[in-house]
Amino acid sequence: MSSKDAEPHDSALAKRAKFIGQMRRVPGPVAIIASQMGTVRTGLAATAWTSLSADPPMLLVCVNRSASAHKVIGDAQAFSINLLASDELETVAIFSAQRGLEGDARFIEGQWATGPRNQPILNNAVVTFECTLIDSHDFGTHTIFIGEVDEMDGTGQDNPLLYFNGSFAALESVAAYS
Repeated sequence: MSSKDAEPHDSALAKRAKFIGQMRRVPGPVAIIASQMGTVRTGLAATAWTSLSADPPMLLVCVNRSASAHKVIGDAQAFSINLLASDELETVAIFSAQRGLEGDARFIEGQWATGPRNQPILNNAVVTFECTLIDSHDFGTHTIFIGEVDEMDGTGQDNPLLYFNGSFAALESVAAYS
């Protein structure tokens, strides 16, 4: 194979690497995306979620199709988003497989409640959203799940956990300008 034949593949790899490097510099709010169908409950730590619309209130989450939560969200037709506080690093470790726990074992008794749509809600989350799944789209390795917000709650604290440049960070307010 000539070097010319390898260029498109090498170029795609370089573009992917640059994209990952750039995205590491975009701060993201860390949340637990959780879902429950019957007795099956699972979730994952994620930064790939955002608001989509205020009228009606809608959010989207991007979930890898290999994640255990992917099938459960589809089956339940619902999910929750639980924005973590800056002191919730252990929750991130639990829901990102660093503690070797899976499925229901990730939900520590007393820290979780069940919302009106029967979805897991983290009691001490900064904000929580419980959503009904209204649409989904597969792209690359992930599915974009679009949910209409049914319920909202949370502690209202102003200390969300962020992920930035490969590390976790806390939000720091800066002085307003006039």
